[in-house]
Formats: sequence, structure tokens, C-alpha cells
Amino acid sequence: MKKLLLLTLTIAMLFVLFGCSEKDKSPTKVYGYKLDQFISKTAVFDSTTHSTSMADSVEIRNLYAYEIVSADSDHWSPRTATSTAGYDLSWNQFKNGFYMPSDANLISWFPNTTLPGAFKVKRVGFFRLYRKIDVTASDGSTKMVELKSLPLFPIDNWNHVQENAIKLSDLVQGIAAYDSLKMVGVDGFSRTYSSAQIADGYYLLDSEVTTFPLLNGTTLTPGIWKVKNLAYIDVIGVSSPQSFTFINALEETADMIFLMPSSMNSYTTTDVTGLSK
Repeated sequence: MKKLLLLTLTIAMLFVLFGCSEKDKSPTKVYGYKLDQFISKTAVFDSTTHSTSMADSVEIRNLYAYEIVSADSDHWSPRTATSTAGYDLSWNQFKNGFYMPSDANLISWFPNTTLPGAFKVKRVGFFRLYRKIDVTASDGSTKMVELKSLPLFPIDNWNHVQENAIKLSDLVQGIAAYDSLKMVGVDGFSRTYSSAQIADGYYLLDSEVTTFPLLNGTTLTPGIWKVKNLAYIDVIGVSSPQSFTFINALEETADMIFLMPSSMNSYTTTDVTGLSK
């Protein structure tokens, strides 16, 4: 009877030890905070000039490029890593990233991506936003153009007050020739313009609308000359890739800055255990 009791206890202990061993092999849960939480959609919507009829469901954060900046004294960002990065992120890239407080360096992290390691910014401090427009050629190549990286021109707006504008032709300066440009607003509204019309066109940075100083009211009729909150341009009539290399807008020209919160109590964590790095 004692032998049977001893055998039973031994088997029970083996089950306990085996169970503990299997549990030890299971991964520790890792949690991160999606970066999109730190860029308020309402704040971006309210800080961007737009039509009063625009629905607040429109993803206006698509209009900006995103720079992740360290809280360290040198305010390092991926822009500094010119050999591997040197650029800012689109909303679609940025929103899929995470802030990782479980990492000793408090890094930003982008799983399942081809982004270079420079985007693992240590001790994330804040984010700079720059107004941008995407230009897609007929061959499918796309360039992200930060508007304040281009020459600025004082142009009369629709209220006959001067404000800074960029030339529409500067957005396609890397394309040798084209027939027309389809210009699409963030809400999906679009118009197509000939190359001759584009040569006279500007985009007003504060009013967020196109204007054609020489053609307004002549060859362009009401309802055709304005595209608001221009998001991207499709180039029609050319198959060669874009050759021009656009630079980043200067840091001091950032349109908005969002600070990392001092407390994470009102933010949601995501289980990122097992996601590819």
C-alpha cells in the first residue's frame, strides 16, 4: 500500500513539473500602443482648412507626412539616417506602428514591414506633421511631396488677399511630359486639367484650394477651377518613372506637432506577441 501511494505521488509530481516546464516555454505577452492613437483625428480635422460640408468621417490625417522625433536632447529622427531612411512616413505607414514601453529604449516599432531600422526611434518624444501631396505617374511610381519643401509664391486667394502658394507644375517636375493631371481631393472629389492649365495653376496653402490666376473665369468655368484639400495627383499620358528627388520640408515649417502623452491611462494597448520584427 505504501509503495502504491509513493508511486501515485511520484506521478503527480511529474505532471506538475512537466506542466511547469511547458508553461515556461509559452511566450511572455508583449503589448504596444498603436501610434494612430497619438494623432487626434479631431485635432487634425479642426486644424486643417476644409469645406464646411466635409463630413468629419473623412480621414484628413491622410493629408500629412509624419516625422517621429526622439525626446533626447538632439531630437533625433529617421530624417537623420540619410543612408537608410531620410524621409517621413505616410499616414498608412505611420498608423500601423507601435510605441513600445516594454522596450528599455521606449522605441517606435513597425512589425511586418520593410521600413528600415532607423524608424525604431528611441525614447519617442513627439511627432511633426507636414502637409503633403502624392503624385502617381502612369507607370505606377509614386512620389510624396511635402508642400513647404517647394518654392512659395504670394498669390491672391479667392478673397483677393495674398497668401503663400506652390506651383502645381512643381509637383510634377520629375515628369518630362504628360497630357493631363487628375487632381483628387481627400474626400474623393476630382477634376482633370490639361498641361497648359497646370502651367498657370497654384495651390493655396492656407485656403487649401487650387487657383488659376490667368484662367479663372475664362477657359475655366465655376465649379471646375477649384479642388479643395488636394490629396493626390494621377498623371495621364506618360509611362516613364518620375526622376525628380524631392526634399523634406524644414522642421520649423511643420504644420502640426503632437507630443507623446505623459500618461498612458487613456490609451489602448495591443497584444503584439509573436508579430514579426
